[in-house]
Amino acid sequence: MPAAHVGGQVRPRGADGRFRVRGPKGVGSVGRAGTLEEAFALVVANLPEECGPAVLGGAGRV
Repeated sequence: MPAAHVGGQVRPRGADGRFRVRGPKGVGSVGRAGTLEEAFALVVANLPEECGPAVLGGAGRV
């Protein structure tokens, strides 16, 4: 199966110390979190069921 971007993005919101969590491209906001651990837990919780482990490389390298 070719590589695909299925993970999300975690970005700090600013001075309040919270994080904004977005899904993969085109999905939009998944939620907000108070800690980095909570933010990445949201990313993991929103991965598709068929998602396998991350591997180094790109779509053209298998």
